[in-house]
Amino acid sequence: MEENQEQIAQQWHAFLQEYFQKRIQQKQEFILKHFEFIKEQKPSDSKISDAKIEDDYKQSVFEFIKNTYNVKPNLEAEDEINVHQTLSTEFHNYLSSIPEKINIEQREARFKILKEDAFRLKLLKPYKIFAFKFSKIPFHIANLFRKEKKKLHYWKHEVKTQALFERWFFNKMYSTLDEVNQDILKEFSDALLEVKSFESNPDQIDNDPTSYFNEDFKKSIKLKINEAYLKNCEQYEKEFELVGTIEYNKKLISERRLERDYRQLKKHYSKHHHNWQNTIHALFEDWRSELELSALQAYIANNIHDLDENIQSWKAKIYEHFLNDIKSYLAEAQAMFDQEVMELEGITKKITQVKYITNKKLGQSLIQNMQENLSKNSILNQMDRLEHMVSERVEKLATAYVVTKSNQFDVPLEDNELSTISNYELLSFELIPDLNAKLEELKSEVFTVMDELLIKVGDIDEIVDYVLSAASNSLDQDEDEQQAKSIIVDGFERAENTTNEVESQINEIVEKSGEQLREMSDELIEELQKLKQNDKVSALRIRISKAKALHKSEALTQKVFDYIKNYFSIAKSFFLKYYDKALELKTELSKRFLSATIVNEPNRAVSDFLNESNQIINGLPLIYRKLYAIEPLTDMVLFEGREKEIKRISSAYAAWQEGKFAAVLLTAEKWSGMTSLINYSVKNIKFNIIPLRIELKINDPEPQTLFKILAEKLEENLTDKESIIEFLNTGKKRIIIIENLQKLFLREMHGQKSLIDFIDIMTATQKNVFWIGSISIYTFNYLEKSLKMSAFFSYHIPLEPLSDDEISKLIIKRNRISGFKIQFEKSEKDINDKKYNKLDEKEKQDHLKERFFKDLNNFAKSNISMALMFWLLSTKKVDDQNIIIKNFKKPDFSFLSSIKMDRVFVLQALIMHDGLFQGQLAKVLSYDITKTKFLLIELLEDGVLQEKEGQFFVNPIIYRNTVQLLKSRNLL
Repeated sequence: MEENQEQIAQQWHAFLQEYFQKRIQQKQEFILKHFEFIKEQKPSDSKISDAKIEDDYKQSVFEFIKNTYNVKPNLEAEDEINVHQTLSTEFHNYLSSIPEKINIEQREARFKILKEDAFRLKLLKPYKIFAFKFSKIPFHIANLFRKEKKKLHYWKHEVKTQALFERWFFNKMYSTLDEVNQDILKEFSDALLEVKSFESNPDQIDNDPTSYFNEDFKKSIKLKINEAYLKNCEQYEKEFELVGTIEYNKKLISERRLERDYRQLKKHYSKHHHNWQNTIHALFEDWRSELELSALQAYIANNIHDLDENIQSWKAKIYEHFLNDIKSYLAEAQAMFDQEVMELEGITKKITQVKYITNKKLGQSLIQNMQENLSKNSILNQMDRLEHMVSERVEKLATAYVVTKSNQFDVPLEDNELSTISNYELLSFELIPDLNAKLEELKSEVFTVMDELLIKVGDIDEIVDYVLSAASNSLDQDEDEQQAKSIIVDGFERAENTTNEVESQINEIVEKSGEQLREMSDELIEELQKLKQNDKVSALRIRISKAKALHKSEALTQKVFDYIKNYFSIAKSFFLKYYDKALELKTELSKRFLSATIVNEPNRAVSDFLNESNQIINGLPLIYRKLYAIEPLTDMVLFEGREKEIKRISSAYAAWQEGKFAAVLLTAEKWSGMTSLINYSVKNIKFNIIPLRIELKINDPEPQTLFKILAEKLEENLTDKESIIEFLNTGKKRIIIIENLQKLFLREMHGQKSLIDFIDIMTATQKNVFWIGSISIYTFNYLEKSLKMSAFFSYHIPLEPLSDDEISKLIIKRNRISGFKIQFEKSEKDINDKKYNKLDEKEKQDHLKERFFKDLNNFAKSNISMALMFWLLSTKKVDDQNIIIKNFKKPDFSFLSSIKMDRVFVLQALIMHDGLFQGQLAKVLSYDITKTKFLLIELLEDGVLQEKEGQFFVNPIIYRNTVQLLKSRNLL
């Protein structure tokens, strides 16, 4: 080998050693980085049993490796991008330092027949030898006459040094480099398995992950490269003497042959490298899947444990604050009738005294407070929250993970050995529905018990009150005091027995709830554990396919049903269009011509409807009524929809933070959920300032009232507009929410003064204060015409109509907390409908449900409170497990059209102002106080109005019809 070539070969050899040692170093650092992170994050032995800590730990590791080897290897992409390009570029840089070809003298052996020569050479060499000797005859003759004999020179041969160098130091080295690369990846995979094992079972690992890629391994890699290098140097030397002679096949170093050999070697290298990359990718996918499922296991265990503890805590509070006091009071009250006590005081006086104390301490305090606590549905709410939180967590799971058939990660894996499994699909289609079904069943049972407890708790003071009255009556009938005492003792014993029954039922439901929750947790965790066993991939894939097929079948059936229903609905609506118009015209004409004869109809119709409505609502379980109470939401689990409105409020806040004017005005009909939307926004939009909230309850157009309210909330002595503006602009940044801005306005001369002063304060302080206001849509529409109200707010956000589906979800969510199963009642028309009768039970219920909520929302017009109220009024029957909902029937308040105009103006004023006092109504309508008083009394008696703390409001039950009446007369 020429000196220059030898130096280049040594440099190339040194580069290869350095290159692969660097790769080893990188892999070693990778392993060490992951090992140290896990060791740092891993909880101590004492905390491993803490599910919350375990969840956080698993999630932190998951986030750390989330994007590591997360893309499925691509053979085409790996071909040149990985090793080949680097090696090829570096080698050809060295190769360029070698001459392309050189001419040197052949060795003497090339002109001799050697024992190891092939048969072909033995035939050809004699001709070569003869030709050479013949060509040298002149040389030998001339040498005879020379005093100094010249040395015989053999023929020269052309050596293609670059091609030969490439053959032995690049192509022939590639198979060795392939082996070295596989050795490194095998060691890397083994080390990763140990890190993974350490993450899950720190006490059950065979080797310390840091022991991999040690000095012995590095030496073995160096030795393998050295051996291959020395062997190739020897072969290079041999072929160097033969190239360009008849003894060497020149095709071996042809450009085409070298390129073909390189492509073949590169293909093998890439294939092996790709398969190992598959292994490492699959290992990390398996790890991520296990971490995700382990975190979910810990999350579920933690939440169920917390729920169990909360239930136990709730029980303890019931005992501490109510049951123990009730039992103590009953014992004390009974002791007051002991013989010794009665010797000091008369039994009649004692009965009166105990009855008074019982009513005050037991009935108005302990019993009432305990019933209030039971009716808050705290256990049901927490179960529903658990269901919501688990479903929300499952939604965040990755869609699919790569798994292997063999579940081995210490061998290279072909592409066909990899498949995908979706944890999310299996959980969402199978496991979570099972969990939710069990929770629904448990909630239903808890609901039933709570309703029974409410009744029994109420019975306690009624029993005491009754026995005391009975004892008092017995004394009035001249019976002896012993007989009265016997009645009292028996009565108190029954009260104590009832209390014990309450205690027993609470213990039973708490114990049963805890037991069932733990069973649910264990079953779900066991199922999740099975998901982590990839050796059951085929079975899991079949389970997912079945679950998806069932879901798809149901969805397809529903889609076909919806299509057919929609088609016939269009046809039906076309044929019935004119029929409906005719009926409407007939009804309208009847109202016009017969209105004079039904002046007294409203009294009877409204009162009858109200009595029937009250009977329906009062017949429902108290807990169920509480769920549908017309009040702003504080439990945000029940919140539904309003994504666009929340996004706009969030955008407004972001704009204000950037220094822009961004006052927000929410407008909607009364009871449409503006306060609930504000509550949700405060909890979910990341305000960096705690909002100051003001709810205006009384209509007052005087500015001083507004100034006083703001001063009290700001806790400063501020008496006028200028001082409030100065204070807000010079102080810290604030968020101020004012609800019911319609209360700052009266439709009278100078009735806008307070509202205008508020606008002045708001516009002057927008840089320092983020303002959110809400106002009734009907007040806003009036003020928009007279004051151009929206011009003062950068973000006017009218609440958009809720879809039928959103109304449905909003109501169904509340029902889920109760645990009752809803059953929609079919109508007589449905019974005779052939298409309806062909549906299965689930399809029938889906059809009835969709129709009900469509009709309900058509009436409620996205007014949430209206929807909730008429949902309750649509309840036909409640039993232990089911609630039967009858077909929604739009209430007929057509009699409202016969109300005289002076009363219509009263309704208009009350809706526009969201309630008024008697004197305010008189001012707004310019009626004298006497006429106003009699109008209000009449409308109150008719049930059209309600009175609350001196203010008069339109009855919620006829609110929708009243609005429609006023709109039909262009008064709204």
